[in-house]
Amino acid sequence: MKERIPLQIIEGRLVLTSVIECRSLRVQRQFMKFVIDTGSPDSYLSDKDVRRMQIPVKGRASSGEVDFGGSRFRKIELPQFDVYLLKEGSQNDFLSLKSSFCALQPDKTYVLSADSGERHPPLPRCSEASAWQANK
Repeated sequence: MKERIPLQIIEGRLVLTSVIECRSLRVQRQFMKFVIDTGSPDSYLSDKDVRRMQIPVKGRASSGEVDFGGSRFRKIELPQFDVYLLKEGSQNDFLSLKSSFCALQPDKTYVLSADSGERHPPLPRCSEASAWQANK
């Protein structure tokens, strides 16, 4: 028999509600809503969720970068999480699986230009602007 899990469409996005935990990171069972992106090669936890769950990412090496919504993020690989999905039509029966996630950490080095898709360095701050202008 095939198992089914409930999905929602929220603001035009396919959303999966689950419970996750990772004992090695001391993340106790936490409710999470994930946007399903079938074209993404990785699964991500936002910086906001990483801070909310107090996941220690300081000192962990970046495994690359990814662009989302005009911003660039560093990908920090995390240990595997246990993910629990409530079965459709059930109040206490769930599917259990292991999943890998990357934590997203904002990278303020580059700002993605919305119209061209090109990467540009961020604008200098006021104190840096006069030195930059003087060197032109």
